[in-house]
Amino acid sequence: MNTTNQVTPQSAGALTFSPDGVLFLGDNKLGAVFAFETEPGQAPASLDPFLFESIDEKIAATLGVTAKSLVFTGMAVHPVTREPYLSVGVRNGDRLEPAVVSVSLTGEVRPFDLSTSKVTVHRLSDVPDEGKTFKSRAGTFPMPPAAFFEEKARTPLRSMTIVDLKFHAGDVYVAGVSNQEFSSTLRRIPYPFTGTASETQLEIYHLAHGTYETRAPIRAMQFATIDGQDTLIAAYACSPLVTIAVSELKHGAKVRGKTIGDMGNGQPISMVAYRDGEGDKLFVTNAGRGPMAIPLAGIASAEGFTPANRPTEGPMLDQSPYMPAGPVGKQVLFVGSSLRADLFSDRFFVSLTRYADTGDLTLETLMVAPMPARLDKIWVEMDFPGTQSAHKLPA
Repeated sequence: MNTTNQVTPQSAGALTFSPDGVLFLGDNKLGAVFAFETEPGQAPASLDPFLFESIDEKIAATLGVTAKSLVFTGMAVHPVTREPYLSVGVRNGDRLEPAVVSVSLTGEVRPFDLSTSKVTVHRLSDVPDEGKTFKSRAGTFPMPPAAFFEEKARTPLRSMTIVDLKFHAGDVYVAGVSNQEFSSTLRRIPYPFTGTASETQLEIYHLAHGTYETRAPIRAMQFATIDGQDTLIAAYACSPLVTIAVSELKHGAKVRGKTIGDMGNGQPISMVAYRDGEGDKLFVTNAGRGPMAIPLAGIASAEGFTPANRPTEGPMLDQSPYMPAGPVGKQVLFVGSSLRADLFSDRFFVSLTRYADTGDLTLETLMVAPMPARLDKIWVEMDFPGTQSAHKLPA
């Protein structure tokens, strides 16, 4: 359904932009995608790196809440102004109230008006029932205590209706789940919204698990041209890497993606397309491990994994000599944990980073090459008096 100025978001999740600055917001609770017309703005004269410490405290102060009440759910960089936009849930009892803020290139935090009239809404079909929840895995692991698994199991399935959003070639792609038994679903919505959309159910071979899977959704995705074909590249939890030809994403179809690799146990958060001196790559951040840099050249030449060529029987955990599997690139030096990432310029990523030494949450730009690292956070041989620096990086 396509509506204008009739509803406001009930939750704030994944974010993405169109090239002309339309901000798309996923609302899991309502089961909808909102399209906000943002102010055109001006391109900055220069894209200088920035570092904004304690960004959670600044966002909380702007919203009039505490930093501890914030749950960060999405980030995207405006295509013109290059300002990061962040979506959050604000804890209010057992509810998460929606909010979106933008951060200027000088560090000013501004709330985004979710009640603006410059919005259209597409309501998704086949969303999971409100009362449907996950199953409990209590008793399968000695830690954490069973109560934590029970709390996890009470999470509504609807919270994964929209896990990731991407705008590509005039369409909004929505990765998430539906109420179908074949629940992993990719929705494709033309923009401007017309009330029409296509739904494709996805199946993948999960190399680490050794099974074909149809329930868990794509966690992060990007698009690339591979062998002349428009291709969706998808990262799943725990953490297979899959390619799907966009031409196969037809309404009502059940599509089996090509599993080209497995990055190892974990949960992908962001997938960012970028280019360095070695070619086109993907930068994949992960809740359970450091970021991976994956060359597209390896993806293009990859063979698919199936039960017939799986390297071993049984679970393939990180300790397995066969993991990671396939052309999944390399884990790169990254100090702290990137909770969200996007491309800021041809030289820098922007990252929402949690640091281990202070616990501080920082919004910062980090180098695309040779490594997205804060070298002020680690001490090595070259920091000692009397040594010569092995590398001098551009300012």
